[in-house]
Amino acid sequence: MFEVSENKTLTYNEFQRTTEPRWFEHKVLHDKPELEFVGAGTDDISFKILLRAELGINPEKQMAKIREFARKGKKALFIRGNKPISANYWVIKRAVEVHKVIDNQGNILTMEVDLNLMEYPRETEDETKKKTTSSVKKASTAKASKQLGTITITVKSVHIRSGPGVNNKVLGYAMKNDKLKVTGKKNGWYALGGGKYISANSAYSSFKGA
Repeated sequence: MFEVSENKTLTYNEFQRTTEPRWFEHKVLHDKPELEFVGAGTDDISFKILLRAELGINPEKQMAKIREFARKGKKALFIRGNKPISANYWVIKRAVEVHKVIDNQGNILTMEVDLNLMEYPRETEDETKKKTTSSVKKASTAKASKQLGTITITVKSVHIRSGPGVNNKVLGYAMKNDKLKVTGKKNGWYALGGGKYISANSAYSSFKGA
């Protein structure tokens, strides 16, 4: 989580994004090869993070979180200015740490981290339908959970929060055209189940009763 405040400064610089579509080369005797467009490729992004104790950051603890995220293959949206830079997720492809300043007790005071992230495409609508159908079949003998209806997100992204109010923690984002099951409504917020809530404002989504 990037943060710039009176107590902490954790941000990045030298941000670069690379887009490489996929092309197949058909070799032609005595002539230039013919190119065939195969499809979109996954984007890469890279940037540097400077972890400094004097800026309210514990470099070792912060780097431990980054290593865990990478080693467990976790994926997440990349948020900048309260909005994701892409509808797809991102995973850590490579993390290189340079220990710049170390005190006489062996504590790292300054660390520079080079991060390389790779785009992780979200499931297509067809894949989502297949999984949903499979889940319905498996749960056919189980008691159906209460459902008021379904909402379809109509804007680029909407916060999913831990409670019915803007002061609650952001747990994630719903993206445009996502369909979410609604189990209840409270104080102008839809309950999504599992302690997750999303605004019931019609400017963000359309509702269809069960």
